[in-house]
Amino acid sequence: MADFKKIEGSCFCGANQFEVTQPAVEMHHCHCSICRRLQGAAFVTFAIFPRASVRWTKGGDLQTFSSSAQIHRNRCKNCGTTLTVDVDPMPDVLIVTRASLPADAEPGYPPATLRHAFWPDHVPWVELGDKLPRVAGFDK
Repeated sequence: MADFKKIEGSCFCGANQFEVTQPAVEMHHCHCSICRRLQGAAFVTFAIFPRASVRWTKGGDLQTFSSSAQIHRNRCKNCGTTLTVDVDPMPDVLIVTRASLPADAEPGYPPATLRHAFWPDHVPWVELGDKLPRVAGFDK
């Protein structure tokens, strides 16, 4: 994507800041029970970027919590903002919480990748009116 504009993201307190220089390869809303509980929200939105396109410009010394043997969630040691997720079988990408990027930033993901992942785990008390695909896992 030739017209992609660099995106700068950060945690809430600003101790950890990063920039992304390439478009996301995917974006999805995760409804799994682990993401819900760790984020304290009905679902969390992730943008998945090529790892080489993400660079820490300040901080980057994050606290890591392994929610499973292969999934490692990274947050600011100061304010607790979840910033990134590492997935061992996917070493070439870095999963970034969409909310750590500016609201008006365009991550440039392929539109066909936007979906509701782990939909069978969604909460019944949030009604979504969009027409995005709802899938059982990460499947597209």
